[in-house]
Amino acid sequence: MGSALFSFVIWCSHDVQNDTLQVRVVPIDTSKDVQFKDSSFLLRVFVDESTLTPRCFLRHVNSGREVYIQGSSNLLPFIKGCLATGEETEAHKTHE
Repeated sequence: MGSALFSFVIWCSHDVQNDTLQVRVVPIDTSKDVQFKDSSFLLRVFVDESTLTPRCFLRHVNSGREVYIQGSSNLLPFIKGCLATGEETEAHKTHE
């Protein structure tokens, strides 16, 4: 049985003038931009209190397809530190 490995570089940048988020995805093996359909995703990250294991729930809003991903203890700090702005993180704390 073989295995498949897909590696991508993902660039995210905030366009201040238009107040939009620009996302660019490039596979490592081809270096050509990936063209995506217009889509929306819901990402939820939560910690299972019984195991203290972070888990992610990802839903493709258009199709309703869903997937659960279990991560290491580094997952939540990674998402907060790399993807969320300080303002979003602070706003979330006030609603907990």
